[in-house]
Amino acid sequence: MKNIRDEEFAKLISIIPEYPGVTIFHMTDEGVDFCQKLDRYANAREYTYHLVSANEAFITTLHEAGLSKARKITYKQQRYNQHSKLYDFIYIEVDVESLEKPELFLKKIYAIAKNGAKILFFLPKEREDFAQLEQLLEKGNFVAINPIDDMFVNYNVLSAQKMHGWGVYDM
Repeated sequence: MKNIRDEEFAKLISIIPEYPGVTIFHMTDEGVDFCQKLDRYANAREYTYHLVSANEAFITTLHEAGLSKARKITYKQQRYNQHSKLYDFIYIEVDVESLEKPELFLKKIYAIAKNGAKILFFLPKEREDFAQLEQLLEKGNFVAINPIDDMFVNYNVLSAQKMHGWGVYDM
């Protein structure tokens, strides 16, 4: 997200419970402001916040903006997490359906999510049809797939959850 208003950010973090050890994974290729706000929020609560991007120029921008822990990934790498870390919240600002292998991408996201993890996909407001992404998520054993269309002015959010015991990711 290029810009996020304070009240929008407050809505977003309201779903994060106030308990110790929360882990957040954030995959984006734009929007330094949102990344900085999430970083400050996580640091203030001693949460783990991992910020990644497949865009090398954006990683440089993040580093220049003081987000030195942001790291470069590729969609082809075997896994997205470091040190087998699992995450409570995963924020994805990537057009999943435009990737070469969206099913494989979601399989890798599934693998880094804790049981019960919330995954939020940030989609441009002009996009009104989530059916294809919802089908990909269902096929990937994500549950509780719901659009949240009133959280942001310029974005819709599609939420999903990884639930223990709902099957093995089979793609």
